[in-house]
Amino acid sequence: MNSVRLCSIPGIGAMLLLGVFSGGAFAALPKVDDLPGPLVSAAWLHDHAQSVQIVDLRDDPDSLGNEPKYDTENGKKVLDQIGGHIPDALSVNFWALREQRKIDGKTLDFQFPTAEEFQTVMQTSQLENNKSIVIVPTGDQDISLQEAAFLALELQVYGVPADQVAILNGGTHAWIAAGYPVVVDAVVPMTSSHWTVESTHTNLIVHTAQVQAAQKAGKLLLDARPLSEFIGVSRSPVIAELGRIPGAEAMPAEALYFRAEDGSWRFMQADRYKAVLAALRLDTAKPSIVYCNTGQYAAGAWFILHRIMGLNRVREYAGSIYAWEHHDLPVVGL
Repeated sequence: MNSVRLCSIPGIGAMLLLGVFSGGAFAALPKVDDLPGPLVSAAWLHDHAQSVQIVDLRDDPDSLGNEPKYDTENGKKVLDQIGGHIPDALSVNFWALREQRKIDGKTLDFQFPTAEEFQTVMQTSQLENNKSIVIVPTGDQDISLQEAAFLALELQVYGVPADQVAILNGGTHAWIAAGYPVVVDAVVPMTSSHWTVESTHTNLIVHTAQVQAAQKAGKLLLDARPLSEFIGVSRSPVIAELGRIPGAEAMPAEALYFRAEDGSWRFMQADRYKAVLAALRLDTAKPSIVYCNTGQYAAGAWFILHRIMGLNRVREYAGSIYAWEHHDLPVVGL
């Protein structure tokens, strides 16, 4: 498979907003690469595959070359685990989206990339500027949705307009379950692209000092980890202490995603999330900061609040508790 598409948008409308004269008036036609919203369905992507950049994102790139695996339930063939990828998809390794960096003499993992670092990853993946992007997680697990949201956050921080980025809801799992084809050829770009960071929006992320200031100002601090980690009965292996940042409220990961009938994990719609947040008694009218262990769970919560629900005063604590503990700051739990 050639991983470079020579022409992603057919027709003369590729570079221009077209118009037609009708009754003496000029009417602009919609761009062929317009996205319907922050989430797209497998059917929509199938119909518009040639007009967007499809970006396969996963933390196990070797699985790009595997065949899908199936089970049999009640005599029916059911997809158990995805394999392969959508034809002509670009490939991004999730682990390339975070960096190791020395801070205060200590080597820290899971750091948010600089603009230069992120630009290099996107060029290696052959992304192009000014073309809409559909991020495709595996969809086999809810964690894959958070990984897709993490890339969406980084793209927006480094200048890609929000309305040019969407996630395939249900990911490759939903694509395969819908009967659409995948290929198992390796995605091996022969060259790099010229994608560049054209602007930055670093106001979407905050660092430790800003979290401390938000605590004092009474701003909403949301912990997007599983509830057991929030209350302090379990912890991630990368975190030293049980518990949460003082003053934080729970926005637990297990309440944010659902498994569809086809077996794929998905985001919900905005009205459903409004009901969830009401049940959790979270006042999202306040400016809010979301955090987790290292930024991944938090990215999923950010995508839900900012992109799906349209709340603009939402930022992510990029270092999360991993950075908090690096500064020897306290956590509380049971």
